Amino acid sequence: MKNTLDGFSMAVPDVDAAADLFRTVFGAESLSADGSDTLVDDHGAPARSVLLQLDPRTRLRLLAYEATAGAPFDASVVDIGTAHFCFRTGDIERAAEFLAQCPGIRILGEVMEIPEGALRHHKWVYFRFPWGAYGELQEWPETPSAEAAELFHGQVPVTASPVPTLMGIDHVGYSVRDLDAAVALLTDCLGGRRVLGSVISTGKELMDRQFETPVPALSKMAMVRIGEHTNIELFEHVVDEVRRTGDRLAVGASRMVFRSDDPAGSGAGLSRRFGFSEAGAATGSAAGGTGVLLTAGSGLDVEFTA
Repeated sequence: MKNTLDGFSMAVPDVDAAADLFRTVFGAESLSADGSDTLVDDHGAPARSVLLQLDPRTRLRLLAYEATAGAPFDASVVDIGTAHFCFRTGDIERAAEFLAQCPGIRILGEVMEIPEGALRHHKWVYFRFPWGAYGELQEWPETPSAEAAELFHGQVPVTASPVPTLMGIDHVGYSVRDLDAAVALLTDCLGGRRVLGSVISTGKELMDRQFETPVPALSKMAMVRIGEHTNIELFEHVVDEVRRTGDRLAVGASRMVFRSDDPAGSGAGLSRRFGFSEAGAATGSAAGGTGVLLTAGSGLDVEFTA
């Protein structure tokens, strides 16, 4: 069986407003047949949908489910399944200043620089989309560390975006229940390569300022490369409070979408090894054609499409 990462999804409360934001601010291109939203049956869940090309290598399908349309985002950065889309920039201060002026987008805290480790001298800051889900800006150092070099895209600024020095997607991140199991899923079954990892201890004040999540956390992180261009960042957060598990229809929910020459067989293999179960009926796929959507409450949902 051959599985190739085809893109990602994001659940939003209003698909037209979200698509307009990605097009006008982040330079995305609409791939939907008529350029507008389409009604789809996403594995038994009716939704309005728009397919976007975020950058030359990343596709994103926006889904506004009838069951949760208009609902607010209701998850913290440590909850299981919380996703974030990270955009690489050449000058993070200028990019953050621009985004802070965009209606509905909020920059969280301040630009931070990683002082040591494989990602030393990387700069980052999180932000919130108007519907509450997390995004991130990141600036690479002029000379990346040898450990992180495989994650470097060599991107150039996106001319379609007004955000200064924006270079497209750097990585997509997920908060998972079990880091080792998530890494095994991506590396053993889905063609990923673990590139690096770290353990980060963050106090309550910093978590509140940078993520609006006022709990101290011990966070285990791994970066996995899938194919030649896609980076996946995985976090397992250890906190005193119970981490909630997100629902696939909830605003902000995201999944990875793989093109497969055998969707049913690929789904069965993951189900046997990792305890996935099929979500909804397999009669519809937001990606088009026959598909299998798997969920396990692990923080990583996976869809296989023909």
